[in-house]
Amino acid sequence: MIAIDTLDELISIFQRALCIREGQADVGDIGGGHGKGYFMVRDSIFGMLDKIYRAGMGWAIIAHTCTKTVKIGNDEKQVSGLAMSNSYMRTVFQKCEHMLFVEHGIQTTKGPDEVKIVGGKRISKPGKMTTSKVRKLKTRPGGLWQGGDTNDVKVRVPLHEEYVLPKLGGWDFLDSAYKEAVGRLIKGE
Repeated sequence: MIAIDTLDELISIFQRALCIREGQADVGDIGGGHGKGYFMVRDSIFGMLDKIYRAGMGWAIIAHTCTKTVKIGNDEKQVSGLAMSNSYMRTVFQKCEHMLFVEHGIQTTKGPDEVKIVGGKRISKPGKMTTSKVRKLKTRPGGLWQGGDTNDVKVRVPLHEEYVLPKLGGWDFLDSAYKEAVGRLIKGE
């Protein structure tokens, strides 16, 4: 598995390399403008990822998220989305098995019930509710298993839609969650 941290930085690296190779100061000026340089960078990045995939290795891309405003009818709604252009987002979606997002959230947990003996009687009191800030890993199926632009992937590893990430050891947690999901797939669960 190859992990790229982050797509934003990878795009910058490929843009700088293309500008140097083409002798231009800005990627927007390459090929006479009109966005041709940006398409060349996108195609180079995903060509590289396709070669990794065809070599039998998996890949993961980390991307920053941001709040975006979307219009639904006459209403506007704030949603969390990937901090990249729609062109890159569509291409990432088409080429991946899973989209993974990390969001900050709140988790409420109930503590143990309190039991006291008063006057020979057992009195039980519900445990206290506590809240804590957590990082939630959310998963969505990508285009590969949905038949996006290839039919190489026949089944999807059944990751849960949401996991609460530990404060430390997130990659180890994800590795364990993935192996557990593969186990469920093999067993037909």
